[in-house]
Amino acid sequence: MVLEAVLGQEKLMKNFIRALEQNQLAHAYLIEGQHGLGKRNVARQMAKGICCRAIQGKPCDECISCKKLDHDSHPEVIWVQEETSIKIEAVRDLQKNIQMKPYEGSKKVYIICDAEKMTLQAQNALLKTLEEPPEYVTIILLTTNSNSLLTTIISRCQRLKLLPVALETIEKYLIEKKAVAKEEARVLASLSRGIPGRAIQLLEDEAFQQRRQKVIKLTRHLVDKKTFYLLENLQDFYEEKQFIEESLELMMGWYRDVLLYKHTNKADIIINIDEIEEIIYQSDILSLENIKEMIFIIEETKNNFRSNVNLQLNLETMLLQLKKRVNESIL
Repeated sequence: MVLEAVLGQEKLMKNFIRALEQNQLAHAYLIEGQHGLGKRNVARQMAKGICCRAIQGKPCDECISCKKLDHDSHPEVIWVQEETSIKIEAVRDLQKNIQMKPYEGSKKVYIICDAEKMTLQAQNALLKTLEEPPEYVTIILLTTNSNSLLTTIISRCQRLKLLPVALETIEKYLIEKKAVAKEEARVLASLSRGIPGRAIQLLEDEAFQQRRQKVIKLTRHLVDKKTFYLLENLQDFYEEKQFIEESLELMMGWYRDVLLYKHTNKADIIINIDEIEEIIYQSDILSLENIKEMIFIIEETKNNFRSNVNLQLNLETMLLQLKKRVNESIL
């Protein structure tokens, strides 16, 4: 069903289906949202509804049109996507194609991926088509940043904003559709920041699981005062610079769990539930006040990276400050 294919965007799709049933479709749509929220899935399901041959209950998922869209082989649904910029030539090719009436069905749908990549000339060329498209044409623009588009482009489209998905929804999806264990699903959902695509990406990324374990080991070495291993952990940070922000987020999430358990003594609210024994161990050692300060130190370190502070100095300073808080707790 169409609603099952757009995780977390059910309300948006219900509104679209209602407009489809009432024959109140816009001639152009602008779908905006972060990478991984499902913009392409939403566009595909919209195209399926527009092109569906059923008399009622569109999209039916049964007609030849729906089946072709499921396999991305529908001749009247054209995807425009470029590796770099979308130049005026691509828009002109689209405009030529638009002039040809559909020969399979009665509708044509054009989906422009990463619309923010359109050059100024390409956007200006598209304007005329957006003003007066043939009645059989629907144009769908996908973007992560509508600020990169001309206001005249935006004003000629019906805007659809994809919002982050509830973590509980992502967790349930991972368990039911991806056969992920409940403990792992909770961790992945939390780290997804409400973006289903990110949760799936992390699930399939074995290197991510290794990075997470390294972060957990670092927190253990801190409380056990194993300086040699701490230096080894720092070296891992240096060698994987592109994942530093992710690793710091993992650390913040870890210490939030330690803080929550220290404060409530409840395991059911812990994100890193698969490491509950380690969380209990560290919560017994660290004081409530020092855990709070450690979270603040990590957050400050993450903000410093965004300000282009020296990588090695920033990490070493963080480590020294964290060690100091641990030592204060143990003393």
